[in-house]
Amino acid sequence: MEELIGHCRICEKPIYCKMGFLDGVVQADKTLVCFECSGESQKENVTVEPQK
Repeated sequence: MEELIGHCRICEKPIYCKMGFLDGVVQADKTLVCFECSGESQKENVTVEPQK
């Protein structure tokens, strides 16, 4: 069973609850982001520190 929960804040892809599991991520501001966009935003926030 799947139920439409909402749409991704970034790409507008529909986000479903499938068998009790959400197909995305709920942000701190209560918006939804799909897994694909969530992964992209995490890549952008990664900082690399130079080795000493």
